[in-house]
Amino acid sequence: MSKSDIVSVKILVLVDDYAGFTNLLAEHGLSIMASIEYRDGTMYKILFDTGQSGEVLLKNMQKLSLNPSEFDAIVLSHRHYDHTGGLVRLLESTGSKPVIAHPDIEKPNYADRGGFKKFNLGFTRQDIEALRMRGELVLSRKPLELAPNVWFLGEIPRVYDNSYAVKGFLTLEGGEIVPDQMLDDTGVAIKLGNKAVVLAGCSHSGISNIAAQAKRLTGVEELSIIGGLHTASATDSEVERIASELKALGVSELHAGHCTGFNGIRVFHRIYGEKLRIIHSGYRAIFV
Repeated sequence: MSKSDIVSVKILVLVDDYAGFTNLLAEHGLSIMASIEYRDGTMYKILFDTGQSGEVLLKNMQKLSLNPSEFDAIVLSHRHYDHTGGLVRLLESTGSKPVIAHPDIEKPNYADRGGFKKFNLGFTRQDIEALRMRGELVLSRKPLELAPNVWFLGEIPRVYDNSYAVKGFLTLEGGEIVPDQMLDDTGVAIKLGNKAVVLAGCSHSGISNIAAQAKRLTGVEELSIIGGLHTASATDSEVERIASELKALGVSELHAGHCTGFNGIRVFHRIYGEKLRIIHSGYRAIFV
């Protein structure tokens, strides 16, 4: 065994749409802390997404006695405001930290639900330029090994149908509004022996495609997924198909919340039973 082998992964959900029976706050959004311990005793900590406002994230961190500067890296799953909105306020508390994302993080995004709405980043182009000037912004289409056995998944190949997860989203190209395939949507995979813990933000790439990319990079047989699965508007038959794909990919358990939706949770529960768990602000999971 190598000193760089991971011996435990501790997950703490800092922001979710639901706060559970806790004294924490909730908002539409997601932020997850992953504390990774290596065999030699060293630690690597990731903050995956930053919620919508920053206020909820920082107040929950204060209630949990967490220091905002303790993260080694911040990873953004995609450019929507409910996953990136807390970044600027967080960095005011942390100082310089690498922020890892796909290059399309700067691309405009809109939704045609109930009118033409902006779904862009939760911060401005000036904020982006400031991050770039300080050397904090790391943009990559390719996967990156952030630390031994910890991968930023990069641009996700679309093998399985993900139309349910990009429906109604638009972008601007060459002066025209066109459907947005959300190529910036990505995740993180953490290899722990012959299994991997996968962090998913909103799964616009399709959670099956995210799982497949994680499996390719880690070479494991078993996956555990934590995050939003974007099945709130999916039909029963679509969720059943997704669950079948995940089972075939070796996904043994789901820790789902945010955009998974009540209907998605209902169908996933029918298939995964007690192996489906509902996350909330303050939710903890330990993998060893």
